[in-house]
Amino acid sequence: MSLTVNSLKTKNRDDWEIPVEFLVLHYTAVNLEETLALFTNPESSVSSHLVIDITGDIYELVDCLDGRALRAWHAGVSEWAGMTGLNDCSIGIELVNYNGNVFPYTEAQYGALKQVMLQLKKHYPNLASPERVVGHEHIAGFRGKADPGLCFDWLRFYQESYPEVTAPDRQSVCPVDLQSSLVMLSKSEPESPEAKSDFWRSTSLLTETSIRLIQQASSTD
Repeated sequence: MSLTVNSLKTKNRDDWEIPVEFLVLHYTAVNLEETLALFTNPESSVSSHLVIDITGDIYELVDCLDGRALRAWHAGVSEWAGMTGLNDCSIGIELVNYNGNVFPYTEAQYGALKQVMLQLKKHYPNLASPERVVGHEHIAGFRGKADPGLCFDWLRFYQESYPEVTAPDRQSVCPVDLQSSLVMLSKSEPESPEAKSDFWRSTSLLTETSIRLIQQASSTD
């Protein structure tokens, strides 16, 4: 199956090629329109290589699918496997989801992600190992990052993209008690798309603050 991709290039990138050591999964915390607007706004200083909408539509904002990955701005202050600053060595994929600790990902997103992985593994040898695919929460949970969250089915992802390999254990940093509170908040979300994105953007900040404080408390125990 050929990969159908919408090309929407952003200037929020560095025009040099990076060695691809890892792939990092995120959730957007806003809808598709606001995600694309944010990632193409030079004042935001943020971007990712790819965005996958709830419909399964794929958007490439920073080059990576043809075997040459430029540096995107998705990981921030981060560390994993002895490496820091993972913008320098990773591809970032954003899955459109208001909060991956509350809302499940769609069948179309899992299907698109599987196709994207087939393409990326052709070009980047390191991505042949499932150990090289992590969530933003795993590389920056100490900052409160909580994506892709409890609702992302890591086992399914690994079984579909690495069927012959034992899947690594990927635990979410979001405690179940916090998830329960976030689910309760979802009952108060507004109806309009714009207000809904504002609501979940604020909720995402609350999620990150809560997790950062939990992480800090755990490190001092």
